[in-house]
Amino acid sequence: MTQYTIGIDYGTDSARAVLVDASCGHIVASATSAYSRWADGRWCDPLTQQFRQHPLDYIECLEAVLREVVAACPDPAAIKAIAVDTTGSTVCFTDAEGMPLSLQTRFADDPDAMFVLWKDHTGTAEAEEFTAAGARYTPNYICQSGNHYSAECTWAKVLHVLRKNSAVREAAGGFIDECDFVTNLLTGCRSFADMKWGHCIPAAKQLWNKDWGGYPPESFFAEIDPLLPPVLRLVPHANYACSEAAGTLCPEWAARVGLKPGIVVGVGNCDAHSGAVGAGVRPGTAVLNLGTSACYMAVMPVEEMKGHFIEGLFGQAEGTILEGFMGYETGLSAFGDIFAWFKRLCGLQLPDLAAEAEGIALRDDLPLATDFFNGRRAPNPSNIVTASISGLRITTGPAEIYRALVEAAAFGSKACIDQYLDGGIRIDKMIAVGGIAQKSPFVMQMLCDVLGRPIEVSDCKDACAMGAAIHASVAAGLYPSVLEAEDALCPGACATYTPDSERHAFYLRRYERYKELAQFVL
Repeated sequence: MTQYTIGIDYGTDSARAVLVDASCGHIVASATSAYSRWADGRWCDPLTQQFRQHPLDYIECLEAVLREVVAACPDPAAIKAIAVDTTGSTVCFTDAEGMPLSLQTRFADDPDAMFVLWKDHTGTAEAEEFTAAGARYTPNYICQSGNHYSAECTWAKVLHVLRKNSAVREAAGGFIDECDFVTNLLTGCRSFADMKWGHCIPAAKQLWNKDWGGYPPESFFAEIDPLLPPVLRLVPHANYACSEAAGTLCPEWAARVGLKPGIVVGVGNCDAHSGAVGAGVRPGTAVLNLGTSACYMAVMPVEEMKGHFIEGLFGQAEGTILEGFMGYETGLSAFGDIFAWFKRLCGLQLPDLAAEAEGIALRDDLPLATDFFNGRRAPNPSNIVTASISGLRITTGPAEIYRALVEAAAFGSKACIDQYLDGGIRIDKMIAVGGIAQKSPFVMQMLCDVLGRPIEVSDCKDACAMGAAIHASVAAGLYPSVLEAEDALCPGACATYTPDSERHAFYLRRYERYKELAQFVL
């Protein structure tokens, strides 16, 4: 009898679900649902880098995508497990049962009671305080973030809201990351004592490390601000691999989506890390997740890298991407967002711009840009640095500017990959996933030519959701390990981009100028 698993991926703008044949990885059905409140721009202020999402968007989309893929299943009784990944760290203050405060009437329109999205940088000042505090300790408790804590990470956001909003602070019974919130919805868990938080977010974004017994000591948090230790005491200090079960589908949600209670629900995960699994990450194989931002992920054997942390590298921790290996995450805080910004600015279609840009002759006097539209994630992180475009003339047209922006994103990517290689991380193969990888040959060829390496494109439109389905299959006992599930379920490549040696040499010269420009605008 055919068995199925469901993977659910929460991105920046929408939720997606895939129904997967657990014997071969064939996607039987898929569904997408956009966040309606987010689409209206509610509770966001780009000028202050405030980006908030209401949990009702998550709840409504969860029901919509699950109902659709369940209805398309040839045999819903053969669905064995569900698992979820989400953007991270996207965090929210909750009541004592782990339910977001914004679900209460008095906080329904309070952005500080909603989920603080991954790209929200309102906690920049607080992130800098954590970085400074880490430097005063041995070990440096910020080492897993390359000794530079980011406003994209949990504690900077938690502290910012605690300081800013006394009503939320007084009502808070804890906080929760988006992936654990959605998992708890499905299992019906309403107790912090019983929650099985995923390992990925605590280790990659919350300073958790098993070598020092979990989180840093309360004295570390108290030194930064006495508001932190009381919150730290409220949340779980244990966490679990994504290959484990968080619980089973509760009767309420089973009825809402047309399933029977008792189906295994896997532990939650970060979207980019899930996408790495969906593409088949393993030592030597790096995965480039090209979405609104870019996340470049790699893994290494623990025995080769244990205790070795790379300065300025955004995320590096044991077991975050693939259980039993050191996981590494770097990338750009804006990737697809850069091109979306330019499309809004000029009102032109990107495929038309790409076709024109592709025909531009390689010249040293072409416009040159930097990619820091949402700060810089790595190397040498900065939440306050801004983007730039140089070399403009009265004759410069939209296609030349678009080309410069794509080139800048590729140069930022090269800086990240070079940091991996210089830090001892082995990369023999690159696999790209995400909408840009599937839809933009111009961007992919530019990236390939700049890096000087072949790039395969995974033949899976929903690699993050596929990664969640893979984890679900292991949590349900259908496969003994994630690596074995990857071997059975991950698709092959639908395209391979090969670098052109002449263009690569040209871009290496341009890259040196990019680094000079980046240094100038810091």
